[in-house]
This record gives sequence, structure tokens and C-alpha cells, in this order.
Amino acid sequence: MSDDHGHRILSPTTARFCPLCAAALERAPVPPDQREQAVCPSCGFVFYLNPKVVAGTIPERDGHLLLTRRSIHPGYGLWTFPGGFVDFGESVSDAAVRETLEETGLSVDLTGLLNVYSYPGSPVIVVYTARVTGGTLTPCAENDRVEWFGLEAIPWDDLAFPSTRDALREWVGGHGRMPRG
Repeated sequence: MSDDHGHRILSPTTARFCPLCAAALERAPVPPDQREQAVCPSCGFVFYLNPKVVAGTIPERDGHLLLTRRSIHPGYGLWTFPGGFVDFGESVSDAAVRETLEETGLSVDLTGLLNVYSYPGSPVIVVYTARVTGGTLTPCAENDRVEWFGLEAIPWDDLAFPSTRDALREWVGGHGRMPRG
């Protein structure tokens, strides 16, 4: 299975071998709900394919928010908040702070949980509000621009993902304004 950009993605049909014993996986109902999963007939391992988790922040400063313009797919050329996948063994909040530093050059303190966004076939996106505590604003290999936007200047027509639009609408609404888009 491939995504919209031709990249192969893991799906219930692409997981074909047991990661423990290398036997071919079979599709079978699994208790207690009898939902079909990839099951190893040799060792009984159940290969649950769960969504990944993305952690992001909406850094704030003087009523403005920081966005990054993506220079990679998906979302090439579109704006989003700093964020990325949570690494194994890392807390979601630590990943949000780490990703913000990696993508913007800025250190942040988290000031609150904005919301958690979930869409079929996508990662679970956890978005925090944050305040900048230091660093130098710098783009990274994943973005070509990082910019501060006031409430009226958010590039609504050029946002990368549904979670970007939904989170920014909530952020704007939390500032007593009626969000666009």
C-alpha cells in the first residue's frame, strides 16, 4: 500500500511476517472483540497495527503563533505548527518540546494541552500551547521558513493538514476571536 506521494506505508495487509519467529502471519479474529488481526500461527504473537503518535506545539509570543512551512512531503509548501513523531521510550510532552527545538531552533515550555486530534488512517496528534524560553529562530531540513503570525494573518488557505486547521481554529477561538476556515 502507498500513500498519496508514492511512499510505501505499513497496513494490515503489508505486515506479512512475525517479528518474533519470522513465520508467515495469518488474518484471524482475536478475543475479546473478535476483530481480525495479523496472528502468527507458530508462536501466537498478535501483530496489532496501531496508529503512531505525533506531538506538536503552538508556540505563542505577544499574541502571535509560530508556524513552519514544510519543505518535505506530505504537505510540501504548506504551513503547520512544529511537531513530529514521538520516539519509543519518550513522553509525548518531551517529544513536543524536542520537535519544536529541532524544527525551529527555539526552546519552549509547555503552557497547556490544546487538544488531541484523531482521523481515520492518520497518526494521533497531540497539540500543546507553549511559550518560547530561548534559542534562535532557524528553519531545519523539514521546513524552509518559520514565521510568527498574528490572528488575522494565519494562512488558512495554505495549511498542511486537517489537524493544523482544527488546532489553529481552537487556538484562535481561545483568544476570543471567531476563526476563519
